[in-house]
Amino acid sequence: MPAPVISGRRLAMLMLGVTVAVVALFAGLSLFHLDRIRTSVAVRRSGKPVLKLASGDMVIVPAGEFQVPPGQAAPPLASFYIDKSPVAQSAFAAFLRENGRTAQPVAAASAGDAQLFCAWAGKRLPSPQELAKAARGATKTNDVSIYGALGMAAGTGFRCAKAESGVEAGR
Repeated sequence: MPAPVISGRRLAMLMLGVTVAVVALFAGLSLFHLDRIRTSVAVRRSGKPVLKLASGDMVIVPAGEFQVPPGQAAPPLASFYIDKSPVAQSAFAAFLRENGRTAQPVAAASAGDAQLFCAWAGKRLPSPQELAKAARGATKTNDVSIYGALGMAAGTGFRCAKAESGVEAGR
């Protein structure tokens, strides 16, 4: 039995349908990963997006506004570096040993110990605004969250920021 013949018009409609489906798929995937795409672009535009330090990698959070709850004004922030990952157990244990403190999990570190650790590592604790910007990103139209929607929830520890505030992106 001969195979059915598809007319030119029917073939054109089929090709158009496949093309629309593929474009819709790529558009959907792009929108799904928009936060990561914007972050990647913003970080690449900065001069030194990642600082490689003995205490761990730090990433830059570009200057600008950030998302805040409705009704609150978002103060603009200078760019700053923040630890890429929460403080490691081994790094905090070294700090405790060198300072004669008792061993404890990093998640249970007091605010004072977290501040002392950051100073010991040549850093500082991020301000509440810096943490909010790193976690939430910038404005809804210019989201540059370095941790993405759920990134700050990864781990229960704390992070340090670079000791100097107002770090310019190219330094």
